[in-house]
Amino acid sequence: MRIRDVELLTGLSRKTIRFYEAKGLLCVDRSDNSYREYDESDVERLKRIAVLRQAGVSLADIQLWQDNVISTSEMLNKRLSELRNEADIAMDQVKLCSRLLGGELWDLSEILSGDPAGDAENEEQTAAPITPFIGIDIGTTTISAVVLDVNTGMPAGVYTIANGSDIPTGRVWEKLQDADRIRSRIGRLLDSLLGRYPGVKAIGITGQMHGILYIDGEGRAVSPLYTWQDQRAGLGSPSPCQRMEELTGYRVSPGYGLATHYANTLAGTVPENAVMLCTVMDYLVMELTGRKKPLMHSSNAASLGLYRICDNVFDRDAVLRCGLDPDFLPDVTEKCEIAGYYRGIAVSAAIGDNQASFMGSVKDPEHSVLANFGTGSQISVMSGSPGPAGDDPAMEIRPYLENCWLASGSALCGGRAYALMERFFRSYVKACGMPEREQYEVMNRLAEEGLEKGDFLKVRTSFCGTRGDPGVRGAVDGISEDNLTPEAMIAGTLWGMADELYGMYLQMSHNSADTLIISGNAVRKNPALRRMLSHVFGMEVYLPAHMEEAAFGAAMFAAAASGWGLKELAACITYTKA
Repeated sequence: MRIRDVELLTGLSRKTIRFYEAKGLLCVDRSDNSYREYDESDVERLKRIAVLRQAGVSLADIQLWQDNVISTSEMLNKRLSELRNEADIAMDQVKLCSRLLGGELWDLSEILSGDPAGDAENEEQTAAPITPFIGIDIGTTTISAVVLDVNTGMPAGVYTIANGSDIPTGRVWEKLQDADRIRSRIGRLLDSLLGRYPGVKAIGITGQMHGILYIDGEGRAVSPLYTWQDQRAGLGSPSPCQRMEELTGYRVSPGYGLATHYANTLAGTVPENAVMLCTVMDYLVMELTGRKKPLMHSSNAASLGLYRICDNVFDRDAVLRCGLDPDFLPDVTEKCEIAGYYRGIAVSAAIGDNQASFMGSVKDPEHSVLANFGTGSQISVMSGSPGPAGDDPAMEIRPYLENCWLASGSALCGGRAYALMERFFRSYVKACGMPEREQYEVMNRLAEEGLEKGDFLKVRTSFCGTRGDPGVRGAVDGISEDNLTPEAMIAGTLWGMADELYGMYLQMSHNSADTLIISGNAVRKNPALRRMLSHVFGMEVYLPAHMEEAAFGAAMFAAAASGWGLKELAACITYTKA
């Protein structure tokens, strides 16, 4: 059938149908005279796309669903979660997603009226050719990908899927993930993107720092991923971390790779066939390129501990004093370097997520400070020397690029503090016999009220400890008869999240910035947190116009490893005033 017939059957305009073709959502054969020839399967596919767009599902998620990267359930549950988190929640879309999950037919013709989500208006955006680089960020809870067009310096596509690799153990101090499940999910995601964006020049990888996994002589994973949240090295008195400091003079926090390795060595739990350790990002690079040994960028190497920042090498003597085998440590590079090739496409060495976020967010590093909020939070400024960052164990100088460092401070809770507060209010709602649902919408509104009143509580948000002392817990101060209210408590939690980073910032010897750049989904979704950060830091606050800053930075790093200039790429970063 011809396109005019498809228009009648689907209710979609010719422009929208061709837009979906351009996005790779529909592949149509052509007749001998070059006319498009549609069949019933094309019509059914267009109806499904139209229904999903009516429900507000993004084109990126529909692409991943069609490529079997995510399931129908994962796609629709993700959309439901997005809707529940939006301040202006659209109940019609919630009901539609629920109907689809309930098994109703995809046709649902009664709810379709014209082009969904204004897709026809976007057709011209697909016309210009792009020069794509892919960046992938392996987060603790999600995996994100950005397709960076270096012609414009902006994303041509942004994709996010659940990590979904947690391994429950029943031990509250143990935080493990399945490295091969992560590899498998990213493999499907990457193959989908390469099919949709021909001509990709290079692939960059970043992800959760500090954690490690063990590999054998063939480069295969022989252990789970011990994440940065794992606390085994902080257990006991003296703890493995305390013993390491006594033996080496290095202060290494629980969750750091070599502290975890030392704790495993003491416990006799290092796999017998393990010959080396690496981060999950390094492991993915190995899997993509066929390497049997990792090539670790200094940004990741330093995150493991026992690392000499000035020389950009592991301190082998310190490693030996702990009774550890230095041969377990991978080779290190401080350059933007290509580690190998996947399907003929260059893959750069993996970069740490703190450095990638800074690279993908900060246009003027000499006059800016970056606050990033995810599960944890970090404050970072650029430094021209590898000198000390401060006395707080949460403060570090980290390798960035050649002859360039970041002064960074990290809070374990960060966005998780707000999530714990949401859990508190959700449990109350459930106890009252009301339907259980996420409370972020209500909390954000109350937080704004608390900020307006000004008499909010002072909440110390170290709910899950600090780098230096995992046993530290949070506290609430300034309670009065007038401010013992939900809005004062929620605003006070935001104050604590901001103040913990501000305290670290004041310790930095490089605190001459006049602009605060903020990044991460936790701060994008929370205007009250953005206002609180401006209040606490006393600075103008700006948000990068693009999403998934760490993945964006990984793509920039891959471009730099391929010969593009980082300054030229960074010049394209644009902001919105928060």
